Amino acid sequence: MKIVLVILILGVNYYTFTYAKSLWKDDHNKLAACGVAVLALLAIASPVFILFFRYP
Repeated sequence: MKIVLVILILGVNYYTFTYAKSLWKDDHNKLAACGVAVLALLAIASPVFILFFRYP
């Protein structure tokens, strides 16, 4: 069950990563792209950490 939730979280954050890539390449806005990528990493890391280390 935990693996299914992780896959769902990754699927939802895929859009955020593609938006960061678009900002980097198309708009040449590297600062915003880095900010969006960090936000996406935090949005992935916090629920995954809670799933695997908080609850048995």
